[in-house]
Amino acid sequence: MKNILAVTFFAMLAVTYSNRATADPQFLRSSHKLGDPSGYCLDIPGFGARLAKDAPINTHTCKYNRPGFSIDELFEVTERNHFRLPEYDLCLAANALVAGSYVNTIDCTADEVHAWTVHADGRVTPSDTSKLCLTLSSEKVYVNSSIANLTPNSTRSVSLENCASELEQYQSWRWSGPSELDTLTANTLRAGMDAATAARIRELGNVGKARETAALYAAHERMFSAADVVVSDEVEYGPEEGQRLQVYHGIKRNHPQNAAPIILLVHGGAFARGDLASFVDAATHFAGLGYVVVNMTYPLIPKATWPIGAQSVASAVRWIKDNATDIKGDPDSIFVLGRSAGGAHVADFVFRPGILDDESPTIAGAILASPAISPTDERKDGQVLGNIERTSIPVLIMVAEFDPDRYKTGTANLYRELIVDKGVSPRIRQMRGHNHTSYTTAIGTADTQAAEEIIDFMTTNTN
Repeated sequence: MKNILAVTFFAMLAVTYSNRATADPQFLRSSHKLGDPSGYCLDIPGFGARLAKDAPINTHTCKYNRPGFSIDELFEVTERNHFRLPEYDLCLAANALVAGSYVNTIDCTADEVHAWTVHADGRVTPSDTSKLCLTLSSEKVYVNSSIANLTPNSTRSVSLENCASELEQYQSWRWSGPSELDTLTANTLRAGMDAATAARIRELGNVGKARETAALYAAHERMFSAADVVVSDEVEYGPEEGQRLQVYHGIKRNHPQNAAPIILLVHGGAFARGDLASFVDAATHFAGLGYVVVNMTYPLIPKATWPIGAQSVASAVRWIKDNATDIKGDPDSIFVLGRSAGGAHVADFVFRPGILDDESPTIAGAILASPAISPTDERKDGQVLGNIERTSIPVLIMVAEFDPDRYKTGTANLYRELIVDKGVSPRIRQMRGHNHTSYTTAIGTADTQAAEEIIDFMTTNTN
């Protein structure tokens, strides 16, 4: 009897030992980024009280350096090669060993739990068969993380599929420590500009070659496309020729609250060019993130005369406030982003309410991206410099390293006047490595330098 008990005890001890982990818990993540800088990690759907332990497992943007939030992504490998979530004592199992089967988590003592093999080439297969690979879906779905996230979280479903070389990017996995990567910060953002692009921008110099710059970014992959947004018909927001706008909303991501912050985009073009297509990529990106975006155009020279640009901005802001409920936006969180000539119009609107044809509407903040503010001009009454009346609106001034000198001088003089003469301190940011148009053209690509600064400014000044 004693021998039987001893055998049983050692058998139980062997089982217990065989289920012990061989290393600290780690993420099982995609080897390829697949459009997400953090990659995709196996993840139990839901979180906290809504954790769906019995649901098919999927993937989620890896939760690097997020203790407490990453517990549903941390696996350990047992001596039996089971993939175990130690926080829940659940193990990974395929619903069936056939192509198309989903994968879920079950009690680690269940008979259905099977071993897994991580191959040298990154394939992950049930140990019983090397023909079926753990496979990420080619379709990603954005989730409602904060719109302030520089790269929004997304998910991809997981299934067992026949291993195939053409699916390598969706069938390659690796183990990753939960502190391997950091959250993107302003100190790491320039890594998004590839060396070839950086070299070409430097080669173009500070002449402001818009067409060449646009062509340079034409082939860059963007986080969101036309398929991710819905765009309204053109709306005439005022009686003048050229006073038109369109409203952009994201399809796959919505702001967690009913009323989202609103961004009004005002294009550049030397006061003589530009239309609703000029800011499409930026409009698509910010709408994809969950903001409500209004893309406007305005009357152009030589027919248009000063100060119709600033008056057009004011009219567009009034239209937004009047229609905020219909467009699901927050009328108290309107931001206006103007580039080059558009930046000059926005500067007039922000700093010179006296030139407007009606009471000046208030906004939460303005972004002046390389505004066309000349340091000298015969039309002294048509200049912001020396005529600043209002400083209560928060402002972010952006200028490029390779901007033409007149833009650098204009923004420097504006910054000096605001600080020395008016006693206010706006944000100012030099966009390193960029020219007059490249940093706004890059919005939505892997080069997140401008987007990070703009989003941080809006987040700081959102009620």
